[in-house]
Amino acid sequence: MWRWSVLSVLGGLIVVLNASLATAAEGFVETFKASHPDGWHVANYEFSHPHFDTDWSLDQIHLNNGAHLYLSPKSTGKNRFEGASIRRETPTHFGRYEVVMQPARRDGVITGFFTYTGAYYGTRHDEIDIEFLGKDTTRLHAAWFVDGVLTNHFIDLGFDAATKPRLYAFEWLPDRIRWFVEDQMVFEITQQEADLPSEPSFLFANIWAADPSLDAWSGTPSVETRANAFIGAIRFIPMADNYDFTS
Repeated sequence: MWRWSVLSVLGGLIVVLNASLATAAEGFVETFKASHPDGWHVANYEFSHPHFDTDWSLDQIHLNNGAHLYLSPKSTGKNRFEGASIRRETPTHFGRYEVVMQPARRDGVITGFFTYTGAYYGTRHDEIDIEFLGKDTTRLHAAWFVDGVLTNHFIDLGFDAATKPRLYAFEWLPDRIRWFVEDQMVFEITQQEADLPSEPSFLFANIWAADPSLDAWSGTPSVETRANAFIGAIRFIPMADNYDFTS
């Protein structure tokens, strides 16, 4: 078994060691050193969703030694904000999903790292989430959808995730999902306890402002709210790789 070796250096940069070890055809490591990284799509369109007060814009993401995601107010259109969303272009399935992330701290702002598939991709809605609600970045929101039905759980971290980049992960296995913080498992759900996602899905990272209908959950962004989040690196290890998911 092997793990990230992650080193925080001056300026908030991330150095990922041993990245070349992820050489399996379906696995990858991405540190976003290029402005147009292979295999990734940056969203750039007006977004209509009842839970989002956010459109997606190329101007809200900067890829340079990490992905810098921004949220800003806007004065035109139905939504009051524009944010950033980046998506892996090919679906992935069972395995370990890791991110070095520093989420945004602002009321009503959500930073996410998640797998998703749904009607747009010709499937049911399955999803697995690591989310940070900017109103309280001392907690991680672990959530999953099965055929559009949400189950979620909040995890107290014992620190403020918005202060610096840290390693977060989830392992999506046929019979369970496990969430990790800095390589320590903090939550597990099994198929004996709940229905689990099973559809191959697309991997996303984003920053967005919640619609007022979610105020009780997310808090309320002011019309002047600006926020930023940082993704230092993302790694996916397919379950088929020679990796010990039992420890």
